[in-house]
Amino acid sequence: MKRFMLLIVAAVASLVAVADELPKTADIKCGPWVTAVGENEMTIVWTSTSRCMGWVEVAPDDGSSFYAVERPKFYEDFLGRHIVSEVHHIRLTNLKPGTVYRYRLFQQCIDDRGPSPIPLGRVTASNVYTRKPFAVRTFDKSKEEISFTMINDIHGRDDVMDTHTKGIPEAKPDFVVFNGDMASFMGSIADIEKDFMTRASKNFSSDFPIVYVRGNHEARGPGYSEFMNLFPSSTGTPSYSFVHGPAAFVVVDCGEDKPDSDIEYGGTAAYDAYREQIAEWLKKATSTEEFKSAPVKIALMHIPFEKSAGWWGNNELKRLLLPVLNEAGIDVMLSGHNHAYSFREKGSIDGNEFPILVNSNNDRVEVKVTKSAIKLVVKNLEGATIHEHTIKVE
Repeated sequence: MKRFMLLIVAAVASLVAVADELPKTADIKCGPWVTAVGENEMTIVWTSTSRCMGWVEVAPDDGSSFYAVERPKFYEDFLGRHIVSEVHHIRLTNLKPGTVYRYRLFQQCIDDRGPSPIPLGRVTASNVYTRKPFAVRTFDKSKEEISFTMINDIHGRDDVMDTHTKGIPEAKPDFVVFNGDMASFMGSIADIEKDFMTRASKNFSSDFPIVYVRGNHEARGPGYSEFMNLFPSSTGTPSYSFVHGPAAFVVVDCGEDKPDSDIEYGGTAAYDAYREQIAEWLKKATSTEEFKSAPVKIALMHIPFEKSAGWWGNNELKRLLLPVLNEAGIDVMLSGHNHAYSFREKGSIDGNEFPILVNSNNDRVEVKVTKSAIKLVVKNLEGATIHEHTIKVE
């Protein structure tokens, strides 16, 4: 009996010790970044140094102090509870088109191991005392001209990422496109932070939205299933559409570039069936009245279409998706993947009815769009213009 009581005391002492070891406060580890922007909504994402409950306060950019009134709070809820996690994605809704919103992040550590969650320590928040609050603008279909910057195939190279993104706050594009393979594979969340999101957060992502096009390398690694947690979309999948200014965009996931049976995938690949699903989604996305009525139509897809000598993935994408995009009246497609620049004119790859720009892994593309033209300017790491195309919209 004595031995049994000693075991109980030891177990209780162990639980108390574990509870004492829980972090009492959390800091922002990486972020924030903004995704899934529309005219009336956006999603704010960041990671914390420990598990906590996160929320966002929002204020219009009207010159008032952030503390002039109590600001609305947005939480991430699931089945009636605020989420406790190290990854936070908070959806802001009921916003106005083309409007700048200031926002602030909050965190509260919670011991949620028992039936009654217990708040721990003090609430921490992003700083609005010594710096301006984060601020981002919603999309606006009535805008006559829009601009965006595209980079791709960074593969964790921080120096390239820094060079191409440090000037974004001065250039003020409407958004930034990550066109795939930003990392070589999706490992842990810490790997993704290290490979490109810490740099993105330092340079621009709190104030300029990210439009993420999943590449084939984002489909690799044990963290591939975290992709949608880190980069949410309006559809809950890596394929989605949106409209901003005169342009309608389709962001198309590609899957992998080799046959499912390739030894590289270890028997885990099911991309052939997945591409069939993407084709069905694309037919629906491009048949909506909103898409069809847009003056300009742009496709964003990591893996480009190739001639018949292309790899399996390229050929399957061309077989399934090229007819749909031709039917949809796409004006241009922007891709990466090949680590080399090319510009494919209409009809140059067996029936493409729109040009395709393939950006290299070392350059960026700066894009301006009006209802009558798409201007594409490719710049190298030194900032020099090395290619330039103007596509007239019929």
